[in-house]
Amino acid sequence: MKNEIDIHRALKVFNKVTQYGEKRALEDGHHGHDYWLCGISAQTDHDGYTITLADAQVSLTVFFHNKYQFDYPTNDALENFLRRFSDVENYQAA
Repeated sequence: MKNEIDIHRALKVFNKVTQYGEKRALEDGHHGHDYWLCGISAQTDHDGYTITLADAQVSLTVFFHNKYQFDYPTNDALENFLRRFSDVENYQAA
């Protein structure tokens, strides 16, 4: 699978996760937090120019100027991660 993604879609997913998701303290001992919705976590770095969307196996980091990097063990894991995008997009707040 070619690692191409619609960055605008990823940013919309990020916004929805941070708007409707559960705010959680980071567990790695660092100060800060992330948001959790539909199996995807969303967080940003200290300056707000880099965002990360992740599940248990895959992470997508979006950098300044819409450059991005995936980290995943298998194509199946990546496909499952991208399916979660649809879950977030279809999420209806109560």
